[in-house]
Parts: sequence; C-alpha cells; structure tokens
Amino acid sequence: MKLNVKAILTTTIFAMIIAVFGVAVFAQQHQHGKAQCANCPMNKEGGMMQGKGMMQDSGRMQDMETIHALFADNKKIKRSVKNIANGVEATTESNDPKVKALIIEHTFAMKERLVNKQPIRIWDPLFAALFEHADKIELLVTRTEKGVKITETSNDPYVVKLIQSHAQGVTEFVKEGMAVMHKPHELPGAKPEPNKFLGKGDGVTTCPVTGEPVNKEVSAEIYGRTVYFCCPNCRDTVKKNPELYLKK
Repeated sequence: MKLNVKAILTTTIFAMIIAVFGVAVFAQQHQHGKAQCANCPMNKEGGMMQGKGMMQDSGRMQDMETIHALFADNKKIKRSVKNIANGVEATTESNDPKVKALIIEHTFAMKERLVNKQPIRIWDPLFAALFEHADKIELLVTRTEKGVKITETSNDPYVVKLIQSHAQGVTEFVKEGMAVMHKPHELPGAKPEPNKFLGKGDGVTTCPVTGEPVNKEVSAEIYGRTVYFCCPNCRDTVKKNPELYLKK
C-alpha cells in the first residue's frame, strides 16, 4: 500500500492549526471582561464563587440538621454555665456517643461561623447581635471526655452581656428542647413587647418563623390558604399562635 505523503502532511498541518486556534480561543474566553464572564467556571467572581456559595449553603443545611437533631435529643444533654468577669465558661456533654459527636460537630461549626461572620438564626435579635460583634469575641473550645468545654470572652462590656445572654439561651434550648427552638431572644436590657409580630417569611417561599427557605412537604391550612414551613416544628409553632407569625 502506497502512502500519500502530501495528504498526510496536509492533514497534520491542518490539525496543528486547529489545535493552536483552539488554545487561543480558550485563552481569549478567559481574558474577557467580568461582566461577560460572570458564569465562567474559571472566573473567581463567577463559577468558583458560585461553587463557594453552594458549599456554604450545603454547610448551612448540615448545621441546621445537626441543630434539629440536638433539639430532638435535648434530654440526653447535660450543660453547666458559669459567668466569669469577661464572659462565660460552659460545659456541654452527653453520655450518648452519637449526641456527644453532634455536640462537638455543632460547637466547631458555630466557632467557624463566628470567625467567618457567617450568621445563623439571624431572625433572632440576640443571635444577630452576637454575629455582628463577632470580631470582639474570643472563643476557646476544649474537648472533654463526653463533649466540650467553651470559654467565650470579650473586652467589650456590652458584648460580654451578649455572650452571657446567649449562654442562658442555649441552656434553655437544652432544658426545653423543641418547644423553644423558634423562640426569639431579646437583647440584654430590652423589654419584650407583648404580642409582638414575629413573622420573618411569607409562608410561600420563606418560613414565617425563621425566614429560611420552605420545605414544600411541610404545610398547613391557615387563614384559608396553604402556608409552607421549613420544618414541622415551625408549623406547630404557627398553628398555636398564627397571629404572631402571619398576616391575614
């Protein structure tokens, strides 16, 4: 069989031109303006940042799942809190290995959120203020045999009050469980307003209690319309006092 040398050379040269052209186009596509490349996976303000946002959302969902699990198993948790001059010392433990693991997971997740100023439970005035002043808080976490010991301090007198009020709120969570999961906490010194409207979402895309995205499988008929919630506990909370969370 005779080889057509001319045809082979022509094909090879053509392939090289295509390859070089392809590389040039690829490079050009990633050198154009930010506005044109907002969704480009190589653009740090586009695809990579979107990926980071997706990971943060995923982390938030995981944090909420852990919190819900801790509320459900609150009777298996023991907690002690000691107010100190510039903050608190709190020990949270469980004899149940699974609950112990959840306590540790939640504690380190919340420490990371505090450091990175990634708030959770932002509908609660006390928690929102705590994250707002995160840069004034020192948080030391030490593992114990059955859980964690936390030393949380600040040099700011007002932030110390926030820290101590937050510690009391967490102790209430441990004591009461799901019954107070969605209870808002006033800022130190503030007087709670009776029958204050507490709604944070529209009940269609956001939960009336937390303002979080709803779960379309969790709903109730209230005021003649279907209202959606992020979890069954929120649904039960609103059904007891709908006027506090929904407008007619």
